[in-house]
Amino acid sequence: MASIKLLPSQAHSISRYKSTKSKLLKCCANIYFNKQCINRIITPKYAKVKFTNTSPASQTTAKKAQLIRIKDEIKFLYKKKEELNQKLYETHLQAAKEWGKTWHTIYNSIQDALDREAQRKYKTMDDKIHKLTQSQSKESRNNTLFYPRVKNKTTITFSKEEMELLNKGLKYNLGHKRMT
Repeated sequence: MASIKLLPSQAHSISRYKSTKSKLLKCCANIYFNKQCINRIITPKYAKVKFTNTSPASQTTAKKAQLIRIKDEIKFLYKKKEELNQKLYETHLQAAKEWGKTWHTIYNSIQDALDREAQRKYKTMDDKIHKLTQSQSKESRNNTLFYPRVKNKTTITFSKEEMELLNKGLKYNLGHKRMT
C-alpha cells in the first residue's frame, strides 16, 4: 500500500487507535504467557520469591506465593484488557466517524501491521516459555541409577511378592491383622 502523508491533526485518531490496539495485543500475549507458565508449572523471573530457609515447608510456601503472584498478574491483565477494549471501541467509532469510507482501508492497513507485530510477540513468548521450561525442569537433569536393595546370595529363590516385600527395607511395618 502506498504511504499517505497526513497532518498531525488528521493522524491523531489513527495513531491513537493503533497504539491502543497494540497495547491490547501485548496484554493478550502477556495473559497467554502467564497461563502457559501455570499450565507448564514454571515460574517466570518476575514472580520468583526467595527465602533464606531451605526447609520443605518454606519451599512449599515459596511455590504457593509464586503461583499467587502469577494468578494476580493474570487478574490485573484481564482488568487492563477490559479497559483497553472499551477505549479501543470508542477510538474505533471516533475514527470511523472522522474518516468515513476510507476508514476501512486504514483499518486493514493497521491490522496487517499489528498482526506481524503480534506474531513476533508470541514467538518471543514461546521462546521464553521454552527456555524457562528447560531451565526449571529437574526431571530431565536427574538421571540417578538406583540399584536393587536386595541381593539374593543364597540358593533360595523368592517369589515376586516376597522380593517386593524385602525391597521395602528393614523399617517396613507389616501392620496388624484384624481379628474378627
